[in-house]
Amino acid sequence: MVRIVWGNIRPGHWPAFKAAYKKACDMSANTPGMKGRWLSHDRFDENAFYSVTIWETEQHMLDYASSPLVRETLFPMVDEHFTGTYSMDVADVEFMDHFGSFVPPSGEKKAA
Repeated sequence: MVRIVWGNIRPGHWPAFKAAYKKACDMSANTPGMKGRWLSHDRFDENAFYSVTIWETEQHMLDYASSPLVRETLFPMVDEHFTGTYSMDVADVEFMDHFGSFVPPSGEKKAA
């Protein structure tokens, strides 16, 4: 299962939003059923992002989304950066191909 969130952040907030998102990821690193997570910055709209999470089951995703950690800690960390414009889609993964480790332009190595 994949959950894709598109959203807009306030102008000039990308560095602070990215830092808050990374901190939230660190705090939720051992989330049951979460298989992967990506944050992408739109190439054509500097205030837009995509957050993609891969889940083992729908119940894992729902448990995480409704958890006190998310509601009371993680959302408040990133909320100040949002404009309020976002959309979320959930889909079943029908096919996946994996090509090893990925090194983003920042030079941070991401585990496979």
